[in-house]
Amino acid sequence: MTFLNNDAKASLTAQIQQAESRTHGEIMTVIAQQSDGYRYIPILWAALFALSMPGFYFLWEYLTADGWHYPGQSLATLSWLYPVQVLVFLGLGMLSQIPRCRMWVIPTRVKHQRAARHAREQFFLQELHLTENRTGVLVFVSVAEHYVEIIVDTGIAAKVDNAIWDETVQEFIVNIKSGQIAKGFENTIEHIREVLWQHFPAESGRPDQLPNHLIEV
Repeated sequence: MTFLNNDAKASLTAQIQQAESRTHGEIMTVIAQQSDGYRYIPILWAALFALSMPGFYFLWEYLTADGWHYPGQSLATLSWLYPVQVLVFLGLGMLSQIPRCRMWVIPTRVKHQRAARHAREQFFLQELHLTENRTGVLVFVSVAEHYVEIIVDTGIAAKVDNAIWDETVQEFIVNIKSGQIAKGFENTIEHIREVLWQHFPAESGRPDQLPNHLIEV
């Protein structure tokens, strides 16, 4: 999936360069198509559903037969319930290999936890914690999880209220939901620029410490 086209990426790079031209801050944008493989959770759901089949069946029998049964009914039931359980498990397990289906069964809280962890990994992998004066800013988007976060280093966090970044993220999400992805990035970088120019000004011509282009992982 292409989240941004090449023209939008080039425009974003130029905007970041312009934003960094008068600040000590360093801005980096990272887009992850997915933050985790989520292999075991869909299989766990498939196993739980398959194991629940006998309970569902006997509950249905109780409700529809008024408790009546005939000799050998339990044995006959067990003879076909087991293969049904196996087929249900295999079927749901195979279905979970389809990415869209797999993401559908993952709890939102788990997806956001994995995406948040991935964002922090990228913050360190991209060496934003090594910037001069600890003024790195990461704009992180995880597509499959529908997750957006702005992470700032300690130098910025000490001066800027985190509520500003929360508001910026909310605006970004609104733009994404309306299909205006490029505009969402542009507005986000503009908000970051305003904060950095106000709190961490610097003369033009300072050396660039980190890449400005969008990174896709």
